[in-house]
Amino acid sequence: MKFLGKKLYNTWFVLLVILVFTVVYLSMLHPWLSRWGATDTEILMPLPGDGVDAGTVAASTRAITIDAPASEVWKWVVQLGQERAGFYSNDWLENLVLSDIHNADEIRSEWQYHQQGDKIFGAGGAVYGQSSFWITKVYEEGRLLYLWGSIVVDPIDETSARLIVRSYGMPLSEPMHTINKLTYDWMHFVMERGMLLGIKARAEGTLASNRIPTLLANAGWIASTLGLATVLFKRHRGWWWGLIPLAYAIAILVFTSDVWSAMTGFLWWGVITAGFIIYGKNWWKGLTLAIVAVILIFVLAPQPYIAFGIIFLIITLLCLALVKSRKVATQE
Repeated sequence: MKFLGKKLYNTWFVLLVILVFTVVYLSMLHPWLSRWGATDTEILMPLPGDGVDAGTVAASTRAITIDAPASEVWKWVVQLGQERAGFYSNDWLENLVLSDIHNADEIRSEWQYHQQGDKIFGAGGAVYGQSSFWITKVYEEGRLLYLWGSIVVDPIDETSARLIVRSYGMPLSEPMHTINKLTYDWMHFVMERGMLLGIKARAEGTLASNRIPTLLANAGWIASTLGLATVLFKRHRGWWWGLIPLAYAIAILVFTSDVWSAMTGFLWWGVITAGFIIYGKNWWKGLTLAIVAVILIFVLAPQPYIAFGIIFLIITLLCLALVKSRKVATQE
């Protein structure tokens, strides 16, 4: 613990971590996440949505193999939209910005129709209303839905298909391109990979296969939320700072009814708040290290909700064991 404390307050160590992370991310992780799951052929092949938005270039091409007929995969793809089945991704993250997105686990007949020119919402609810949307500029029944990019279902044979997603963007200067890689690109990857995996699980009927890891993760999220609330509100002085993450969590509940997103919001602001209360102005160093770790978990873990939940559970159990050992040592 003393070693970790020293590292936390060592500015040069923190700067070295940032430098190493940036180099590894730009040289290895970003090229990997930009073409996650896609073959060389899929990256180079033209897709129906290419060139629809004038001046844009392909920013990423990602794909996944789904062991289900293309027609079955399409039933899930055509339902995409905030006002429909959601995006089958990390809605607990989407609702942090009060998007009011809820992923559906069923195929509904009223969501099985589109046409070119349709408006599909990316966010909604009381906060966004009808202000966040895409126009379906290209649409091919059974094969292509164009939203932020081309979402294409290509059959492999009668029992399997490839789901390919290509995103586009405007050409950027080198400095702005680097900033975009370090900020937007990894977040977009986390959500797009979540969608691909979400559609795969639903089309293959394996959505419930992660039941035990999910239960453990749920326990971790609940335990860490209660533990952090205890840290924030059990203090004799400064407890009112806990009202900041609490207010954010309540806002998420009010606007989205998403309990897990509310916990995420509480933990997000709660850790920041508790860190500054405990460590003072030096917390920026610990917070920086935490941000690097969080980004790596998001990028490397296919199911970040489960990964974070299990990590939280382990940390909570370790903290409880530490508290108990200290009580025993004090009694002796």
